[in-house]
Amino acid sequence: MKEVVVIGAGPAGLATIKSLSEYKDELNITAYEISDRIGGVWVNRDPYKHTATFDSLRANNTKEMLGHPDFPLPSDIQESFIPRSMVLDYLENFASHFQLKQFIKFRHTVLNVDILSSVNGVEKWNVMVRNEETGAVTNKKCDAVLVATGHETEMHIPEVDGMKTFTGEIIHTRYFQDSTYYVGKTIVLVGAGFSGLDIFTEIHTVAKKIYLSHHDERIKAPLPENSEYVPDVARLDGDDIIFTDGRVVQADIILLATGYRYDFPFLSENCRPVVKDDHVTNIYRMMVDIEHPSLYYIGLNKLGLPFREFSMQADLATAFITERIPAVSKEEMQKEYEERYKKYVTDPGLRPKDFHIVTMTQFEYADTIMEQSGRQKPGRVVTEKIFERVLKIAVKNFLKYKSSIYRLIDEENFEIIYEDEVFSDL
Repeated sequence: MKEVVVIGAGPAGLATIKSLSEYKDELNITAYEISDRIGGVWVNRDPYKHTATFDSLRANNTKEMLGHPDFPLPSDIQESFIPRSMVLDYLENFASHFQLKQFIKFRHTVLNVDILSSVNGVEKWNVMVRNEETGAVTNKKCDAVLVATGHETEMHIPEVDGMKTFTGEIIHTRYFQDSTYYVGKTIVLVGAGFSGLDIFTEIHTVAKKIYLSHHDERIKAPLPENSEYVPDVARLDGDDIIFTDGRVVQADIILLATGYRYDFPFLSENCRPVVKDDHVTNIYRMMVDIEHPSLYYIGLNKLGLPFREFSMQADLATAFITERIPAVSKEEMQKEYEERYKKYVTDPGLRPKDFHIVTMTQFEYADTIMEQSGRQKPGRVVTEKIFERVLKIAVKNFLKYKSSIYRLIDEENFEIIYEDEVFSDL
């Protein structure tokens, strides 16, 4: 039997274990999780690691497109944008239904992953882990490693001139839990991605003033009276925050909704990928290490439908590991990577890190992955239709879109049960 190691038991790790477990007669599966529970980023206030969610967070995707395609959320849940706690309950049910916990070693930290040997291009791996309950360090030899640790651990702190002179507080949104600390404060909120907009929604009712700093031309929904849009921060000087248009304001807190960087500290230098400008380089199908094809990354992509993508990527990795589909040569993999990078980054003039942003390309990507793995997933057509609708209304008014309610009709159609009247013209 082949020995396979999965790192992480959050949504990506669970999807990976599920796909692999369908071939448990051929594979010996071991998953390592640093916490004492499953759920990854959806576990708030985890005693064993810091996660990037907060108490009242609601999912950015509706329940109709959030779940694993082989295990949809219950249709009797009325609301579409479900709270964090409900997502966590769903993951617990998913793990129980497919009996996944039997493969997971909880409270185990992966210290090092390294190449043990390489014969005719076939590598064997050594995974060094520490049992956090006993302190014992052991080594696990395996044939494949699947990294499913997410991408919301290493904070991205932008370098701003004069940052050390600022007399107020600078806080990354990773540490946000609720609005209590922000009552009566003047805040410069930097970043208008989903995390920034979610937190704006939480604090605008209690803050004295919010300056929402961003450069996304799509984000221009009307703001409450105590809030206004401002451009990027150019520099800081003591009490002063100077924006790129020359405007100067003062604030108690600069709240950084500036995201995270890819980080793989447990991978040795022999196999750690080159991350350039927050772009994980040289990966086939956005998930297979070209130089080390038995090293897989499940869930590198951003701003798509993660649970569905985890499932499809895990199916493809499993198909390769079990040899149900033919291996791809390094030359072919390199060609695919370079063509994808040219098509989605170089030609449109985007940044290297935009390689991983799949908002507008995820369904084409999903079709490619499913065709190659031979595993089609239900809900493909209707999911794309709901996603397009939600993206449209979220951009129009991010304060109101999560009150919307939808219902699936069939594999290709959905109906709008409720949307705020502000969206009536869409």
